[in-house]
Amino acid sequence: MTALIEITTQGSTAILTMNTAENRHNPTFINEFNQHLDTIEANEHIKAVVLTSSSDKSWSLGIDLQWMANPDNTPQIIADFMNSIGALFKRIVTFPMPIIAALNGHSYGNGSVLACACDFRFMKSNKGFFCFPEVDVLVPFVPSMFPIINKAIDQQFFNRLAMTGERVDAQKLLQHNVIEATFVDEQALQTGVLEFAQSFNKNRWIYSQNKTQMNKPILDTMVKQDPSFIENISNLLWKNLQQK
Repeated sequence: MTALIEITTQGSTAILTMNTAENRHNPTFINEFNQHLDTIEANEHIKAVVLTSSSDKSWSLGIDLQWMANPDNTPQIIADFMNSIGALFKRIVTFPMPIIAALNGHSYGNGSVLACACDFRFMKSNKGFFCFPEVDVLVPFVPSMFPIINKAIDQQFFNRLAMTGERVDAQKLLQHNVIEATFVDEQALQTGVLEFAQSFNKNRWIYSQNKTQMNKPILDTMVKQDPSFIENISNLLWKNLQQK
C-alpha cells in the first residue's frame, strides 16, 4: 500500500512529500503525518522540515469529503477526526523547528489552512491556486482556524478570500506577503526551498518556545472554543452528509 506521505532527508532537512493526486485529509493522512513528525523529532540532526507534494497539479485540496460521507461514520467519528486535525495544527505551530511549505500546486480549504499553519510558504509563479471554498461547500471554519490563517494572511485580505471563495495565484499571494517568494518552475522551487531550509540550525528549545508564545491565540482558541463548536458542527455535518 502506497504511503500517503513519504519522508526523505537531505542533509539536516526532512522532506515530507504528500503522495496522492489531491492529498486530501482523512484519519490515515493525519496518522501518517504525526508518525513522520515523531521520526523527525527523534532525529537530533534534523533542523528543518519541507512539506511538498508529488502531484504536478495539487499541493493539498483539504478534507477528504468522500471519507467523511462514509455511511459507517457517526457524529463522534467525525468529531474525533476534526479534533485530530486541530491536534496536528497545534503540533505544527509549536514544532521545535521550521516547517516550510513548498506549494507546488493548488491549495484549497483545509489544505490552505495547513499551508498557513506552516512557518514559511513558497510557490511556483506559473501554477497553482490558493482558495478557501468553505463558503461554497457549506463547511464552516473551526474557531482556531481563524488565528492560524491570520498568522499568514492579514485580516482584510482573508475577509475577501473567505467571503467570496475567490481563487488567487502566486503573484497575488506574494503581493499580500502570504508567501516568501516564487520560483519559475518545479525544479527551481524545490531547490530554492531546500536551500532556505538548510540555512536553519536553531536550538530546538528556543524555537519551540518562540513559536508557542507567538501562536498563543491559536492555542487558547483551541482550548476554549474548538471542543463545543466541533461537537455541535459534527452532528450537523453528519445529518447533511446522510441526506446526500
